[in-house]
This record gives sequence, C-alpha cells and structure tokens, in this order.
Amino acid sequence: MSQSQKSEPAAPGKLVIFRAEAAPSLDETGMMAAPVFSDPRGGEALAEGRFLERSQAAARLTVPFRQRGPGGFSLVTVEFGPGYLLPRHSHSSDCLYYVVEGELQMGSRVLGPGDGFFLPAEQPYAYRAGADGVKLLEFRHETAFDIVIQEPDMARFREKALASLDAAGAQ
Repeated sequence: MSQSQKSEPAAPGKLVIFRAEAAPSLDETGMMAAPVFSDPRGGEALAEGRFLERSQAAARLTVPFRQRGPGGFSLVTVEFGPGYLLPRHSHSSDCLYYVVEGELQMGSRVLGPGDGFFLPAEQPYAYRAGADGVKLLEFRHETAFDIVIQEPDMARFREKALASLDAAGAQ
C-alpha cells in the first residue's frame, strides 16, 4: 500500500485489518486538537522557534486503527526520541498505554518493553523518554479527545524540555 493510501475509519462490527504504512498521523485524523503551548501568565508562547522545531522532530504519532463515531476504539502509535519530555497534561478519555520499545521515566518509575499504565480521563501525567527514546501504543475507547496542558510555568518547561533533549544528544 502506498503512503498516499491512508487508512480510513472502520465501521464497527466488522473484521478490520490495518497496516502500519497506511496509518495517518494523529494531526491528519483530527482525533485530537493540537495542544496550545502558552504561558498562562501572558508571557511568550511556548511552541516557538527552536523548541517547536526540536519537539516536532523528536515526536511521531500515527493512528493505525480507529472506528467511526464516538465511543469507537482507537489505537495510536507514539514514538518519542531520546530525552523527549512530555509536558504535564490530561485527556478527556481513559487511555491504556503499552511500552513496545525503549523506556520512559514517570516520576521515580521506569517503564520498559512489556510494561504499561492506565490513566482515567482528566488524570494529569507527564513522562520523559529514555536514552534510546520510547515507542508506545495508546488504546482508547474514543475516536475524539482533547489534550489540556497543565504546566504551571510554560517558559520553565520549555527550558527543561530543551535541556533534556540536549542531554540525550537528540537533534
């Protein structure tokens, strides 16, 4: 299947086979609105220049499977490069995460291949990708959800995120 043949939402109640090479990006599906990275105190926007460039280069999110309509299942493949720091945030739907490759650090816990975590809707979380990055699968029983960034100091987060990428040697 060529890259131009993107997968379409599946009708519920039918066998569906999906292929990784046909998975559209999360942005292309419109399942989640792009997060707004701005300083709540009215300061400089977070997602600018070098930070935006490096963050986008270190992240790849694709949607190999999604059903039509609300309440349908969806599967998102998430790949973050070495040292990628995910801001504290929440989503409007429950989510089950499974680590496929690499590792992530969530607080004092390190999760590797075969590990995972479940988060109920509206539960804030954050993590940092390990030295070799991380690849996760996100399973949801929703095909549309939001993201709410909950970093209290966005400028400080940007500095920490860039320093983490630098320390990991990420481009």
